[in-house]
Amino acid sequence: MRTVAAALLLTMLAAASTPALSPEEARRLFDEANELFRQANELSLRDPNAAVELYQRAALRYERLVRAGGIRNGKLFYNLGNAYFKAQDIGRAILNYRRAERYIPGDPNLQQNLAYVRSRLQDRFEPEQRTQVLRTLLFFHYDFSPGLRVALLALFSGLFWALAAVRLFRREWAPGWALAALAVAGVLMLGSLAVEATAAEPVEGVILSPQVVARKGDGESYEPSFTEPLHAGTEFRLLEERNGWYRIELPDGRTCWIPTNAAGLVPRI
Repeated sequence: MRTVAAALLLTMLAAASTPALSPEEARRLFDEANELFRQANELSLRDPNAAVELYQRAALRYERLVRAGGIRNGKLFYNLGNAYFKAQDIGRAILNYRRAERYIPGDPNLQQNLAYVRSRLQDRFEPEQRTQVLRTLLFFHYDFSPGLRVALLALFSGLFWALAAVRLFRREWAPGWALAALAVAGVLMLGSLAVEATAAEPVEGVILSPQVVARKGDGESYEPSFTEPLHAGTEFRLLEERNGWYRIELPDGRTCWIPTNAAGLVPRI
């Protein structure tokens, strides 16, 4: 798994507004984290327990770059997710991969690692039927990045007007169905981008505790919502926060309450 390029880190350091770390301290932490990660990789087969400890130490240094250094960088969050995954902390691995996704949504290595870690989760959810239908019909809205949809909009628009111009002189070369198909495809891309630009972005999160009892209300006195606890790595949508508790919606549409200290939120950019 790759690490952040030093030049990219220095660029982010220059962009940070009020970092608590000096550039020299941040560079030292970055180099230490990379070296610990490298050493852990070398030890992973010979001494897995020692390797896990080194991965944890690398993660702590990456975390300090984020928290004390004020650095918000997709590649840094990606490294942090890698370190936590290698340290067997699936919840924090997914959380940081999701954070990285805000900055580098189309990165193939990130998407591959995120999909792999999700395949290791203990909790399994079947999405609501309505959600499954929407994701199938509007796959481009959910699976294509905004940049790709903009590019497709430009492509469909260009082809539409080119065919329309051709149709003025050679009607048989530009059938009406082709123009209609390009118009529909362009409208779908435009509508998808407009919905994304105007809709309120939901706050999402990830359970970090190894397991947590989901409850029917915001307190330990409420009955459990489910027969089994929720486990680290389970993703959710935040509905409400109250008195140290989150009301969340799970991928299958069920809702429950969990303590705020059992989860982490994916911040908006």
